[in-house]
Amino acid sequence: MCVPCHENGVNLPCRRFLLLLPALLLCACGGSTPDPATFETDAGEAAVRHLISKLPPLNPGVAKSHSLVLGEITKDGLMTPATDAFVARFADLNLKFINAINLKAIEPGPIIVDNRDRLAAFVLQLRSLKKNGDSTWEAEVAWSYKLEVGRETIRLATKDGKITVVP
Repeated sequence: MCVPCHENGVNLPCRRFLLLLPALLLCACGGSTPDPATFETDAGEAAVRHLISKLPPLNPGVAKSHSLVLGEITKDGLMTPATDAFVARFADLNLKFINAINLKAIEPGPIIVDNRDRLAAFVLQLRSLKKNGDSTWEAEVAWSYKLEVGRETIRLATKDGKITVVP
């Protein structure tokens, strides 16, 4: 039983529990949602464009969807979708982009598909983006399509006013 030890009748152990409750809830949910502002930058765009340029030609001629997610994908499969404004930066690539909210896992596999038309989707992931200096970044990007996956750590730098991937 709790014994009151503070002025408002709330005891110290109960107060500590109340302060820890939000942190416990975050842990139970698998972490916090990444802030799109830290990913949806010119450097983030350059990293995603590099990732798209390196996608393997899996199932040529078969229609595909693409979905862009930010940060980690939890063990439960929860993803943070990129904003529509950020995805719009890739309109010149003429790819079919769908919001990650519309993805569904189906068997066998599981295979990630567009919930509306059941097309297999490339899940493009900007896992991390860290600024190392005034004009350099390190990014971790990944992709998955059906049972195929790929991951790469890249370095980006500003060269002639444009952010590009550097060896």
